[in-house]
Amino acid sequence: MNISAQQKGISLVEILVAMVISIFLLGGVIQVYIGNKATYNFSEAISRIQENGRFAMDIITRDLRMAGFWGCATFDPTDTTNMVNNLNPNGSGYDQNLHDFVGQPPVQGAENNGMNGSDTITIRGAAPGQASIVPPYNSPTSANIFANVGDFLQVDDVVLLTNCKGADIFQVSNITAGSGAAKLSVVHNTGAGTPGNYNPGGCNSGHCLSQTYGNDASILKLQTIIYSIATGADGEASLFRAKFANNAELVDGIEQMQILYGVNTDTDNTTPNQYVTSNNVADWNTVTAVRVMLLVVSPENVVFESDQTYRYNGQNITSNDRRLRQVFSTTIALRN
Repeated sequence: MNISAQQKGISLVEILVAMVISIFLLGGVIQVYIGNKATYNFSEAISRIQENGRFAMDIITRDLRMAGFWGCATFDPTDTTNMVNNLNPNGSGYDQNLHDFVGQPPVQGAENNGMNGSDTITIRGAAPGQASIVPPYNSPTSANIFANVGDFLQVDDVVLLTNCKGADIFQVSNITAGSGAAKLSVVHNTGAGTPGNYNPGGCNSGHCLSQTYGNDASILKLQTIIYSIATGADGEASLFRAKFANNAELVDGIEQMQILYGVNTDTDNTTPNQYVTSNNVADWNTVTAVRVMLLVVSPENVVFESDQTYRYNGQNITSNDRRLRQVFSTTIALRN
């Protein structure tokens, strides 16, 4: 009998050779997987950073371009007699930093008072959009103003009413639907709002205005916006946007914000002569541009095999983790 002809299966040597080959093949598959995973994580981190950075810059830029916008009202910080602030300085919740649009500058900053030594910036001015005033026109003692846009305002909004020669600032105490061209009736009684209205001219009622506003007048919403860096819902640094006293988390992953202010010291143009920190701004009304720098970080804990070195605010910085960081910078001219 031929013994070799009756042998079946494989030998131990063949099994060992097959296992070695399988290990090499499996190692190659694992290497490909790890490489693809690392590439995916890196691409995902870049996408998140760019999305967050661009969105944050777009919102900040939009608000800064509206700083100091009062419609057609002529505003002179050295002579503010044509603008009357009817907001009650003794009212509930009155904050001079938020509600004094006449005495406070359009842009104002604080240095290193936020999370991670970040700066804070306050922006004052009108929001985009406005409505025209239509008949019946108010008398100075009337509490009603009629506008041609029906869904433009809400109760408690702070507004600016102007005819280009003068202006009144007050808080909307009530709104009723109009008819015909007068789609909205805006009421400005003393009310129970925050801070509410009063009359600085000594009128017997709380809803007096400085003048009668006719067909050359318009009404705009005012806003005070504060940008800062604080701890977000996920425990990480985030960009916060506060409109009056309503502070809301705007974008996560914004680790730090630094701001420089372009100061114009000449009297013949509006071009900044130098960029300085907020502590070195002698007169905020001379600021004609703002330079914003954001440091945006990825949410992933591990992106690089080693710590990343990046340049931010004029310094080379080495991170103490393996997360991706990118710097976004832009300069916004204060066109108003």
